Amino acid sequence: MSKNIQPYDTISTPLGNCYIYTIHSYFINKLASFDCGEKEQNDFIKRFAVGHYLAGINHTFLLICNNDLAGFISFSSYSYAFAEGFLDKIKKAIKEEFNKRGLPHEFDVSFKKLPVILLGQLGIDKRYQGKGLGRSLIREFVIPYSLNYCAENSCIGILVYTRSAKDFYRKLGFQLIYEDKNGGANYFYSLYKNVLEIRYKTFSSKP
Repeated sequence: MSKNIQPYDTISTPLGNCYIYTIHSYFINKLASFDCGEKEQNDFIKRFAVGHYLAGINHTFLLICNNDLAGFISFSSYSYAFAEGFLDKIKKAIKEEFNKRGLPHEFDVSFKKLPVILLGQLGIDKRYQGKGLGRSLIREFVIPYSLNYCAENSCIGILVYTRSAKDFYRKLGFQLIYEDKNGGANYFYSLYKNVLEIRYKTFSSKP
């Protein structure tokens, strides 16, 4: 690995420490040989990830283990129209957090679409599947990164659409919020209470 390319983060995995890098020209050859067994994810990392990153459409991170491209993850900003019942639960939970702190300011949302961070693509190379890397990537990087992003840029959680990894996300604490007729489903990982806690500490800190 070039000493000039610094990792964005280091995560602990069942294989030991692996490294998170922002997508970079240094890794182009590794992108071309990536294969997770899913056409959509393979096409994305080989054909679209660089262009979408450079254009500001999303942010792709690479998971490097043993100097191999073991996986990748991409994020983008998104606005999602929550179903009325689920939206009401979010509003109620946030109001309860306001009341706990005795905040005098009001909270109300009169629109369905709320800002989220969209987990657009995630792939683990076939050579590294079944080793717990996907779980480590979500727990050690995706959730902490998304919380920091939401606290700084304003969003309430992580949204992901999947057809083949429903159990994977469910076991990691994502809630099913929508299923379509094609077998796909939207899952949501709530971060709004965590965001409120972070912002409240900053808001109420002594000058």
